[in-house]
Amino acid sequence: MSLVIGENISKFYQDKLVIEESSFQINQEEKIGLIGANGVGKTTLLKLISKEIKPEEGEIKRRKNLDIGYLVQEINLDPEKTIHEEGLQAFDELLLIREKMNNLTKMMGEDKASLEKTINEYGKLEEEFENKGGYTYEVRLKAALIGMGFKRSDFGKLVEHLSGGEKSRLAYVKLLLKEPDLLLLDEPTNHLDIEATEWLENYLANYKGAMVLVSHDRYFLDKTVEKIWELEQGRLRHYQGNYTHYLEQKEKRTKEEEKRYKLQKREISRQEEFIRKNIAGQKTKQAQSRRKMLQKMKRVPRSQKEEKIAIRFSCQVRGGNEVLQVSHLSKSFAGKPLFEGLSFELQRGDRWGIVGPNGTGKTTLLKIIMGEEPGNGQIKIGRGIKLGYYDQHLAELNPQNSILEEVWLANPKMEREKLRSFLGKLLFTKEDVFGFIEDLSGGEQARVLLAKLMLARVNLLILDEPTNHLDINSRRIMEEALLEYDGSILVVSHDRYFLDKIVKRILYFGRDSEVKMYSGNYSYFFEKRKRDFLEKKKREFLEKKRGSKKHLEGKVKEGIASSLRSSQ
Repeated sequence: MSLVIGENISKFYQDKLVIEESSFQINQEEKIGLIGANGVGKTTLLKLISKEIKPEEGEIKRRKNLDIGYLVQEINLDPEKTIHEEGLQAFDELLLIREKMNNLTKMMGEDKASLEKTINEYGKLEEEFENKGGYTYEVRLKAALIGMGFKRSDFGKLVEHLSGGEKSRLAYVKLLLKEPDLLLLDEPTNHLDIEATEWLENYLANYKGAMVLVSHDRYFLDKTVEKIWELEQGRLRHYQGNYTHYLEQKEKRTKEEEKRYKLQKREISRQEEFIRKNIAGQKTKQAQSRRKMLQKMKRVPRSQKEEKIAIRFSCQVRGGNEVLQVSHLSKSFAGKPLFEGLSFELQRGDRWGIVGPNGTGKTTLLKIIMGEEPGNGQIKIGRGIKLGYYDQHLAELNPQNSILEEVWLANPKMEREKLRSFLGKLLFTKEDVFGFIEDLSGGEQARVLLAKLMLARVNLLILDEPTNHLDINSRRIMEEALLEYDGSILVVSHDRYFLDKIVKRILYFGRDSEVKMYSGNYSYFFEKRKRDFLEKKKREFLEKKRGSKKHLEGKVKEGIASSLRSSQ
């Protein structure tokens, strides 16, 4: 059954046609991934589906009484409520039924005359309460809050004290627990660490409703969706399967379209040559007929190549083999240790990934290495080693500078025209370069910071969530650039696909000051952690079983001894 049908939809955004004559259909329980470059109109399409905005042309039909769940940019949470109280609002219908049941319970003791009627009414409400999950909503709420990265000790925290990311996570918890017929999710993993991302992945994979999901997380798309919509140059294209299948189908489709275009072009050239030779000769009628045929011929459009950024990192000097040495490093926050006695060495060419839950000290470690924060212990930078830092919050950029001024700081000796040409490779063309940093989107600011890193030509890249503001194509280009880079890399990331492709070692920051090293990429680390966890649980079970057996044997011996004493 169709939930939403869009027919020949066109929509402008700030005088730009972002969606052109596109059609789509969302069926019951269908899970769709919506992808495309930054700024192509993905969020606009979600707003069209949700009725937040209307199309200029075309029609969108929705099933009667369709319940659509969409998290708008202005998150509406009560600042005076706790996290737990706000989460309960997802079950307002159940809470109302429970209140009615409580009122009926009171009436049973007060109004004996209508007792039978009250009992019957209570029974109907209780059945509805049970069918709608009334006896499990507390458990589901706690599981969702913990899954999305909140600790039990956070449940009593007031909403007004939460960060923007925490408020976003809480709003998503409420949205998911309401279980609408159609979920519209716009980059839901943005504020999540890997553990929360994997929890959400499993939740959505088992979600019973339909879903349209905007995401740049390739593993996330692979595990949650069964169809891909790609918004490209205003047109919506449909592909069956997850993200990996989409890549295969798109490559095949692009080759077929290019082949059809070239065949038609060759045929047009052949016909035009015939017309040119015969228009004034004996075959003039044939030539005129063919000219009319060409005029009526529907042209096969050529697949337009999407503009892509060009990224290349290089080292000005090779540097020594010993790049970075961290010795007995400790750091606390608000009296609680983040990590203690941390020691490791980074050699030339090493590529390390740092992962772990939010708030465990990953970014703090990078800032200590960069000299931006104090720490107890020793940091030794190798001879000839020059560091370049990518800050996930883009705080390194001066909002008052133009793009040109900001990037020039990385290489003041570079000629103006060369710099403008260089910026063009990062899609800052013509007058774009005079735009101010404060007026740029997150993705554009990320490109400015990447430009500065490229010009700095450092031999140790310290990267904090470098893929956060990049679309999928830009992430792929960055991965290729980092694989070709001759220097060393220390990177904090929640992008599992990126980590699998780039890093050779994982430094895991766990809760309770745990820091552990794993040789291998993210997938190896994940499987190793899973095996270690299962082994630990198995040992605990066997120890408990042995303990129970010894306890039982002791009780039996004690019983036998007691019986012998009694018989004597």
